[in-house]
Amino acid sequence: MTTSNEKLIYDKLIEVYPDQIVPITQLSLNDSGDKMFVESDATGFNFDCVLNCHPNCIKKEKSPDALFYVDDKLYFVEFKEGASKKEDIRLKIHEAVATIYNFSVEQNLGISREQFFSLDIRYALIYRENHVHPNPTFANTLEMNSKKYHLKNLEGYIVKKTRVAAHPESIFNILNNVSGGSVTSILIHKEGQPPLQVPA
Repeated sequence: MTTSNEKLIYDKLIEVYPDQIVPITQLSLNDSGDKMFVESDATGFNFDCVLNCHPNCIKKEKSPDALFYVDDKLYFVEFKEGASKKEDIRLKIHEAVATIYNFSVEQNLGISREQFFSLDIRYALIYRENHVHPNPTFANTLEMNSKKYHLKNLEGYIVKKTRVAAHPESIFNILNNVSGGSVTSILIHKEGQPPLQVPA
C-alpha cells in the first residue's frame, strides 16, 4: 500500500520532533496571558516548534499552533483571541506551507514541487470572542470568513479548504474532525464564565 505524501511529511515531523505530540489543552493555551482556551486530552502536533529549514532562512517563521493528520489530509489549526488581525492569520498560513515545503526538501522526502502543491492541506482558525452568536448559521460562518479574515480567497491556492469557528459546537466539530474522532468532548474557557462542556 502506497504511503501518501501527507503522511510522509507528518511522520517525518514526528520523527524529527518526537516530543511535540501534546494535548490540545496545551496547544490552545494563550502563552502571553497563560489563559486556557480549549481543554482536551486528545493530542496534536505542536507546529510552533518547527523551524523553517531553508539554508538561508534559519529563523523561526510565524506558524499555526497545531498540525493534525487524518485520512491523507494535513490540518493546520490556529487558536486565537478575537482581536487577531487578518494579516497575521494569513501570513501564518503562507509561512506554514513554506515551512513544510522546505522541511520536505531538507529531509529528502522525494516529493516534487508539483506533488507538493497538490497536497491536501487544510486550515482552521478557532478563535475566542466575548460575544458569539448563540445560533450560528451557514450564513454567519460565511460572514466570519469573508469579513473577518477573507480566508476563502486562499482556497485552491495555498490550501484546499478553510474553516473559521468561534461558537462552541463549531469548535468541537472542527476538533473532532481533525483528530479523526479522538476528540469526543471539550471544555471551553471564556473569561468571567465557568468552563462550558461540549457536547453538553
